[in-house]
This record gives sequence, structure tokens and C-alpha cells, in this order.
Amino acid sequence: MRPCILLFCTLLLSAHTNAQQELTSDALDSLVTEMGMEMSDAERTAILSSIKSAREISRVAQQHNDGPYRRDAHAKATGCLRAEFEINGDIPAEFQHSVFAEPGRSYQSWIRYSNGDMLVQPDGKGDARGMAIKLVGATGTSIAPELGATATQDFIMTNTPAFFNRNIHDYAENITHLAKQDRTGWFIGLWPPRLNLTEMLRARQTISSTIDTPLGERYFSMLPYRLGDTELKFSARPCPGARYTVTVDQSKPDFLTAQMAETLASDSACFDFMVQPRVAEGDMPLDDATVIWDEAESPFIPIARIHIPPQTFTSDAQQAFCENLSMNPWHGVGEWQPLGSLNRARRVVYHAVSEFRHRQNDAPQVTPTDWCIPDSDTPCSPQQGLNIRKPTWPLPRCFDPAFKPITGEVRDSRCDREGYFTEYSAR
Repeated sequence: MRPCILLFCTLLLSAHTNAQQELTSDALDSLVTEMGMEMSDAERTAILSSIKSAREISRVAQQHNDGPYRRDAHAKATGCLRAEFEINGDIPAEFQHSVFAEPGRSYQSWIRYSNGDMLVQPDGKGDARGMAIKLVGATGTSIAPELGATATQDFIMTNTPAFFNRNIHDYAENITHLAKQDRTGWFIGLWPPRLNLTEMLRARQTISSTIDTPLGERYFSMLPYRLGDTELKFSARPCPGARYTVTVDQSKPDFLTAQMAETLASDSACFDFMVQPRVAEGDMPLDDATVIWDEAESPFIPIARIHIPPQTFTSDAQQAFCENLSMNPWHGVGEWQPLGSLNRARRVVYHAVSEFRHRQNDAPQVTPTDWCIPDSDTPCSPQQGLNIRKPTWPLPRCFDPAFKPITGEVRDSRCDREGYFTEYSAR
């Protein structure tokens, strides 16, 4: 298995913030207390162990990736897109909390599509694919005060429904092997005897995905959350009937970006945002990310729709904005809570990782409030970046050649000179 794949490798760069200093147990205790979190001693030990093991992996990854410091997982963005996130008018009452409290409400949003690996590599190589959504203009009390009142809510997903470590304890053991360049040792070993077949299968599924376009994939939260009183997972699925034709050379290293740019030059895209409530009688653990919750026992329920209008997104200013955009599962408001030990670990580390990356790149941390790109040469407008086609005015008038007004007036018809009547008659 490749070292450090996917979301939870964010433990890496926090270990790299100061080559001479390690996060101590006392410092972690203070941080957890400040956040008001409940975390067992075993979880704290696992986080410290993971950070220590990750130091060498982080160093190697940074040497490989050119340019500015990138995210240590999902390092390569394939596009940051503008979108509308509209709450369904018929959303069931039990889900009307947090950003879903008002049926019919629409949020301007940003979507970051990405490849999952910590290394920047060609799009054609098998990898996890990410879709992270940031809603702007969210109202309510922030669930993580240390992140500030950002008025945003983030939904982070990949195109596989399960992770290859059950919890933070598995992850800590796994990354210990990866730090020694032993990519399979945690999954299978002679001494001590070890055979983690389910986890090995999940890892293979994670890193083997090849796709034609990020717009045609289904994405999953992998980890559980609580909305109001309901424990659930969420997913984004292309709208019924959505089809995207391959029109670019897939041998190019950045063909996923090129494909989305060509599709969205004149067409739109659409996803249904769905939730899967946890049922007590099902095999739906809250702290085992390798288990796929059975859709036969609890089907996904659409509660919102994501509209991606035609747009241009490949400018230098927008790509820089994309790199500086911080996505965090703890950006949320109201009755919304990430669940499980991996989510708790993410809260401890994600903010520190983002601060480190921005500091190393000498880049400001900017929280978007709309679709406008900071420091863009394009004047800001409500439709910034969108490809809006307007009809030629005045519209051409086409009359039947036999048409004669009773007043005797002569009507100007463009049928003959512009071919409208000829084309219609030939049908």
C-alpha cells in the first residue's frame, strides 16, 4: 500500500511544523481541554504515536511535490467549482437542523475535487477521488469555536464508502509500519501473526479507482455524523440521467481538469445530496470505518440538490484560491456533530495542518462569503465565473411567406435571408 493515502493522513504535517519540536502529551491534553472534547487516554496516545511516525513520511512527500506546500492528503486539486446547494422542499422533519433547517433555502457553495494521494501524480493513476463542499452563509453557532465564526459548513467525501482503518488505534499502528517503509506489514505479518483481510480489501478499493470525470462519480462521507438527534452518513450521487461524454485525451496528466472545463464550458452538472440514518438493528458501528452501512437496511434519502452551472474555473487566481481554501469536517453550525475517534482526531489536527500550510506558503487564510475570488482581476459580480449565454437582440422574427396583415402593412420577415423558413419547411 502507498504511504499515507486519504483523509486521515492530515496527522502528518502537524508533526512537521517544527523539526526540532514534538507535540507533547501535556500540550495535547491542553489542546483537547481547550476544545472541550472528551477523548480517552488511549486515543491521545494513538494520536501522539501517529504524529511521531509520520515525520519521515511527510519529509519524503514534500520533496516529491513541486511548488508550494500542499495538503498532505488530497494534495492535487482537479478543480474548484461554484455551485448552489439547495435544500429540498420536502425534506423530512427529523433532518431539519443545522444548514438543513429551512426547506427550500439555497446556499452559494464551493466544491473542491481532488485526487486522494499525498503525492501529485497523473490523473490516470488509480487513486481515491475526493469531493469537498463548502457552504457559505451558514447561520448558527459554530460547533468548533477554535475555528472561529466562519459561517460555513463543510461536507468532505471520497468515492469509496469505507476506509481501510477501523479507528484511530488501527491508524496509529498502520502508520508505524509506513514510517519504516513497510507498506503491507500492518495488513499481513508472520510475527506477531497478523491478517487484516477486510482492511486490505478496503485499501485496495481505495487506491484502485480510475474515473472519466469527477462529475460522474458518487461520493461518501465514510464516517458518521449526528444531525439533530439522528446519527447518519451522507453521500452525493449524480442526478438521474446525468451523462458526461469523454471528449479529452485521457493520457494527459491533468485530463480530469480538462474534461470538467470542457463539460462546464456550456453544460451544467447536478448531484443529489443524501443521508443514510443509522438503525439500531443494523450492523452500523460508529467507530469502525471499514464497515459499509447496508443500504437495504437503511436507504439513502435525498435532502438537498447540488447545482453546478456552466462556468470557467481554470484561471491562475482561482487555482491559487483553491490551494488556500481550507476544508474541515468541523466547519459546521447548529445541531451537527462529527462522530467517532477518527473524526475526533481530525478536529485536533486539521486546523493546525491548515495553519502550517498557509504559514509556509506565506498565504492568508481567507474564508469565502460568496462566489467572488479574492485578488482576482475580474470585477466581482453575482455571476462571477459563470458562463451565461444571452440571445441576440432583437430576436429574429419569422413569418409565413403568405402572411399579409389586413391593414396592408409590410412585415419584415427574416425567414428567407436567415434560412429559418427554409430549415423549418425541410423537416
